Amino acid sequence: MHIVIVGAVAGGAACAARLRRLSESAEITMIDKGHYVSFANCGLPYYLSGAIAQRDSLFVSTKDTFERNFGVEVLLDTEVTAIDRENKSLTLKSAAGEAALNYDVLILSPGSTPIVPDFARGLPHVYTLRNIPDVDAIKSEIVAHNFKDVLVVGGGFIGLECAENLQEAGIQVTLAEGAPQVLPPLDFEMAQFVHAELKARGIKLSLGQMLSSITVTESGRLHAVCGDLAADFDGVILAIGGRPLSNLASDCGLKTNARGFICTDEFMRTEDPAIYALGDAVELNEPILGGKSSMALAGPANKEARVLTADIARRFFNLPLKIAGYTGSFGASAVKVFNVEAASVGLSERRLEQLGQAHAAVWLHPNQHAGYYPGAAQCHLKVIYDPHSFRLLGAQAVGAEAVKRIEIVSAYLSKGGTVDDLAFHEQVYAPPFSSARDGVNYAGCVLENVRDGLVKLARFDEVDTKFKDAFKLDVRPPEMFAARHIPGFVNIPWAKLRDNLDQIPRDKPILVTCVVGISAFNACRILLQSGFTEVYDLSGGVITYFAAHEQN
Repeated sequence: MHIVIVGAVAGGAACAARLRRLSESAEITMIDKGHYVSFANCGLPYYLSGAIAQRDSLFVSTKDTFERNFGVEVLLDTEVTAIDRENKSLTLKSAAGEAALNYDVLILSPGSTPIVPDFARGLPHVYTLRNIPDVDAIKSEIVAHNFKDVLVVGGGFIGLECAENLQEAGIQVTLAEGAPQVLPPLDFEMAQFVHAELKARGIKLSLGQMLSSITVTESGRLHAVCGDLAADFDGVILAIGGRPLSNLASDCGLKTNARGFICTDEFMRTEDPAIYALGDAVELNEPILGGKSSMALAGPANKEARVLTADIARRFFNLPLKIAGYTGSFGASAVKVFNVEAASVGLSERRLEQLGQAHAAVWLHPNQHAGYYPGAAQCHLKVIYDPHSFRLLGAQAVGAEAVKRIEIVSAYLSKGGTVDDLAFHEQVYAPPFSSARDGVNYAGCVLENVRDGLVKLARFDEVDTKFKDAFKLDVRPPEMFAARHIPGFVNIPWAKLRDNLDQIPRDKPILVTCVVGISAFNACRILLQSGFTEVYDLSGGVITYFAAHEQN
């Protein structure tokens, strides 16, 4: 039996290795049009700054080790140009010319290709970062030749990682993004904490500015125009997304969706029973609401490889493996931005609004460990939920040990968890690692209070709309209020509230705030038990409000 794998990076290499572990008799061939097999493309930006010091560290495996250790034939610098499904044959193109290769089972792991506007093609010192030749070019030209300033276009994971590592290498970086924010998985107010870190580290940030042209100046520099930004740079890195390399599949008649992603079932089978597909180029299930999505992440690709190879083993190797089908990706992802972590899982409010799905959110700003232990720092946390069932829909975090909190939410999200799961999550606790009640626990407790009618929450974006005519009460200490406060709020410290109830009108809604929302909750409980009926706690307090309203 001959299994042919097209694509030799994360998904394809994972398939090849596991198939050999499942069958010593199968003939396995892995093909890639590039020159390298199984390299760590997620680690490429860190090689630019020297955080990953050795180029060889980027290689998870090589052609020689794959062939020696796994008995897999590896054909590099070889492009598959056509699939003949009827005859189960591939057309190969390499330096040696064209050839045909037959298969019994075909696995497509073609990945994606970076988006490059026509006006940027072929220009000197314009780069993308997807593979080893890309990082070699950037390292040998931008870094080694001491480029002074570089424009990075795109505020996703690759763009942010490039910006950070080039800045760490001593290059002035301007980061331009066509959207109003970086990191599309985050909602705007959460991305604002990332914006603040970028600016604090010297990155020139240009948001809401779409790249429209790049030209070469007489001096050999690059003149880039991104909306209001028009400036000269020594180099430009394009990180504006990718397109699925699904042409092989579509050309041979396999089904793709409207965006060009290959359609598969839960076992990664295409509509042709002899052809599987996985990785960046496939359509996935969105398991929270039951829709469809795509996910260019190594984690899902490896899980898809495990499901796919198990299905092949059951069908063709007669192995009784019990792995169920892949239910889809929850989109758990993270990025390091200098000294902060930014992570998310599930659906953002922006996406839920697009889908017309009812949702609500809570914002918190807990320390990542006990406040009395040295080094305590904030982790800004947002939890999104269904306001009727209180089922979890997503979460976002930025700050110290954000990834830890999102991984907790991710585990419950994958099991259809609710806010009660967060309230009673039993984390590993000691002062250097957490608090007796972690931020995730706090989020669950707050939402249990909301569900049980102990408090009503208000949002940062409702202060000047829904609560325009409300009595606005800030219960922080006077010195904090004097330093900075939301316009229109009156200061009565929480500790003095019981003695000043006569200053609060009973014929208006009352909106209460503090630093993060805890003291405001205590104040809300006092007011509600003192006969006030329409009382709201501003979720996330002044921290969330000012983060959302900060100008970039």
